[in-house]
Amino acid sequence: MRSNNSSTTTLIAVALLLLILFVSVAYLTLVQQPAEQQQDSELVSKLLQNRQMWENSRPLSYRYVVHRRCSCAREDTTPFVATEERGRKTARYLVSLESSSGEFLSEPPNPVWITDVFDELIKAVEEDPQPEVEVSYDSRYRFPSSVSIRHSHRDAYVQYEIRDFEILEHRLPL
Repeated sequence: MRSNNSSTTTLIAVALLLLILFVSVAYLTLVQQPAEQQQDSELVSKLLQNRQMWENSRPLSYRYVVHRRCSCAREDTTPFVATEERGRKTARYLVSLESSSGEFLSEPPNPVWITDVFDELIKAVEEDPQPEVEVSYDSRYRFPSSVSIRHSHRDAYVQYEIRDFEILEHRLPL
């Protein structure tokens, strides 16, 4: 009878040790450490601050070139000219592009605007436990001029370059 109790006790002890080990590993892999959380919140704060500076200083009308790099369709990685005139947005390829279906495109099917780049950056930091994010900002208007995002939970990356920023119409001073 004593041997049976000893076997049961050993089995319970092993089960408890395995449970503690499982919970410890799950905690360490799923829960961000406070330093990482603070770093993420500082990055989001900086992104929001730069976005606000962009919103406050952006011209009334402007154009720029967007170049996206990712493992996406050719239509999404070909540079295009984005124009924002008094709230109206248009996008055109620099040259016509033949799509994978054989049709010629003059407009990108999924254009990316400056506000979209801000949104994608914030989303990456908030949703990914350990994203690799690099951002450079335009020194005057504070829009993201160079962006690199690599997601830790999947083998995915995206890079944006916003260049050749041109003012078409200034805002009138208040």
